[in-house]
Amino acid sequence: LERALLREAYALDDPEIKARSDELREKRMTLPNRDEEDIPDDDEIQVDNDRESEKRMKWYYFRLNAFLEEAKGDTVDKFVFDEVAFFDPRNTTASHFYFVEPEDQRGINCRFGMRGIVAENHYDLSRNMIAILGGERRYIIAHPAQCSKMALYPAQHPSGRHSSFDWSNPSDWDVHPEFRTAEVNE
Repeated sequence: LERALLREAYALDDPEIKARSDELREKRMTLPNRDEEDIPDDDEIQVDNDRESEKRMKWYYFRLNAFLEEAKGDTVDKFVFDEVAFFDPRNTTASHFYFVEPEDQRGINCRFGMRGIVAENHYDLSRNMIAILGGERRYIIAHPAQCSKMALYPAQHPSGRHSSFDWSNPSDWDVHPEFRTAEVNE
């Protein structure tokens, strides 16, 4: 309901609907108040006791990369390829299910993020597989033919492959009106 109201608020430019959406979000994101002494230092945490407001300020993100050419001997790369053998193109029985061209497989990139982590608009040069271990994630995916409408930086730019504006802020859409005509799937 909260997201539906927010979409309607932006579509109709209605601040009252936006305020109602904001109220629902705040209600969903707020935990009962606790004293500061109840919250241990990060290195003492056995369970997640952070307040929702603190979670919005702390962003935990873990990335693990493994490269096929390094996946030998006693290396982290070999460990990762051994653990997710279906991504190892050398394991032709399993990997052919996931790869159209396994011989082009270069490595594995595993990303783990907590609530609130946003991977801004970008395109990847390889295939992706998504596994949600808990909670929910929102994905907006478009066909490569829509790239011209995504306000991507030029390929030679340091942020090449990424959009030059924040999709989640509809006020930015006026700077890139072509984005409004992009066809995406959510």
